[in-house]
Amino acid sequence: MTGFFDDFEFTGYIPNEPYGKSVGAIHRGLEILELFAVEQTPLTVGEVAGKLGYPQSSTSVLLHGLHNLGYLVHDRRARTFYPTVRVTFLGLWMNHRIFSEGSLLQLMQVLADRSGHVVLLAHRNGIYAQYLHIVSARVSRVGLKPGLLRPICRAAVGKVLLSALSDEDAVRIARNANAVDSLSPPVDVYTLLEELRQCRHTGFAYSKGSVTPGSSVIATRLPVDVAGLPLAIGIGVHSDQFDARREEIEQLLRTTLVEHFNTESVSRSLTRSWLPSHQPRYAVDRDVKGDAKAS
Repeated sequence: MTGFFDDFEFTGYIPNEPYGKSVGAIHRGLEILELFAVEQTPLTVGEVAGKLGYPQSSTSVLLHGLHNLGYLVHDRRARTFYPTVRVTFLGLWMNHRIFSEGSLLQLMQVLADRSGHVVLLAHRNGIYAQYLHIVSARVSRVGLKPGLLRPICRAAVGKVLLSALSDEDAVRIARNANAVDSLSPPVDVYTLLEELRQCRHTGFAYSKGSVTPGSSVIATRLPVDVAGLPLAIGIGVHSDQFDARREEIEQLLRTTLVEHFNTESVSRSLTRSWLPSHQPRYAVDRDVKGDAKAS
């Protein structure tokens, strides 16, 4: 089956700088670890530098530094690096605490295998939806990677995350997004609010060519939160397959979530209004009328 994004160029929002320039080596070190999560194979200095667009000299320094800290194994003969078990334990405690009823990585792999497409996990980062992890049924493409930011009002996973907020906060985010994104037509706030209401009712949100031309995503919310904040999971399909496969993908998400999580919690998440009792308010620098920016 043809893989999602095989024929399309990727649309970058904050391209190559998902964490900002100010964090420097920390940003690059994390991206290296995330690259291994996507590629799942030993890599040379040149391969890492090429895939991430880093200078080879500084890439070598970073890789050897991570090796000295015990996070990477260095095969001197093959000149490759590969993560150690220490990397596994960085987030293992969270996986056991949050996903005790089933492995989240296993869930994403099952969805990818059953759908034949890419599976996206995202959380909210200001006015963006940020990919936390990506599992594809085919060999990964470099342009789609963890840390990538997507416009929260346009991406399906973003709409799912917005549906967990009040309409008031969703409008604030939409207006801030319109203020900072001069490359795209402004988001119609009233249309967005109707989409959020539908998402709260059905449990699903959609994007059809609104982020990447020719590609669509069908998304829903995971029945568990992290630190009180929601996670969204989506499956990508070609836009010309969207209408034919939408109901099939929705049913796949329902049944697979039930298999991996408590049935009652999944049913509640797919039918209830997602307005948590203690959701922190969305904050902005000032009243959203001009070029205000999200805090």
